[in-house]
Amino acid sequence: MQQVVEYGFALDLPEDYQAASVLAYHGRDPAGPAEWQQGSRLRKGLLLAGCPLCLQLDFSGPALQVKASGAASHDWDALLPSVRQAVLRMAGLNGQRAAWMQLGRQQPDAARLLAGKPALWLPLTAEPFEALCWAIIGQQINLSFATALRRSLIQLSGVPIAGSTLLAHPGPEQVAALSAEQLTAQRFSRSKASYLLGAARAVLDGSLPLADLSRQGAEAAERQLLALHGVGPWTARYVMLRGLGLGDCAPIGDSGLATALQRFYALAARPDARQTEQLMQVFSPCRSLATLHLWASLTEHA
Repeated sequence: MQQVVEYGFALDLPEDYQAASVLAYHGRDPAGPAEWQQGSRLRKGLLLAGCPLCLQLDFSGPALQVKASGAASHDWDALLPSVRQAVLRMAGLNGQRAAWMQLGRQQPDAARLLAGKPALWLPLTAEPFEALCWAIIGQQINLSFATALRRSLIQLSGVPIAGSTLLAHPGPEQVAALSAEQLTAQRFSRSKASYLLGAARAVLDGSLPLADLSRQGAEAAERQLLALHGVGPWTARYVMLRGLGLGDCAPIGDSGLATALQRFYALAARPDARQTEQLMQVFSPCRSLATLHLWASLTEHA
């Protein structure tokens, strides 16, 4: 049995921090093999530098309490800075909210979208490859089926974590090692299996430098994502929003976003992709958080 160690630290949270939407995002699959969420607590299994870890996040107090655990044999001195960055990503503490609140004070449509409600925080996946997997899995299917497929992927290729019942979400090496037949046996379409395996191999061989895309800017990131077979504008933009943490992108082609814009502007019909792109321009340079608020408005007005 592997020896397990645990490291803890705390991150101060802003006074107006709202954890509910962050917890809802990460806990959207109650049966997820890489996540567990209950109340203000979240556990997450992830791979960092090839090391399977379990993060425990407690949002109940004025500071976010974090515990990271895994095999004692990991190089923890090297890992802990990456753990901190993963937590900041997951908690949405990426600096985007201040710019969004400023836009809400200056731009009438942004002010109306906020309309006295607290500005949201934009949680990201723990690392970018998880967002790429989710975006490909979620293409042209409903949320419940996408969640079931993601669960199957993690059960097939997730990595056991010492001292935890969770699995670490697989990285590109684990996904690339799967066969198309293994995925189609789990209800993946053959095309979706091909896209997912191709994306994993592209990250693994360096032809898609996923970890570096956020530093290259939105245009370069989108261009390289669109070069992947099976990746269109919605998939690329979702990865940019939830995986790369870019502040000014909207997932064009998203049906929920189009519906929210139709309601927000009282349009006779849902905007198409071109119209959605035009309508979202008013929220630049904060289109990512504007997207989050528009999605949230669907529940508010349900």
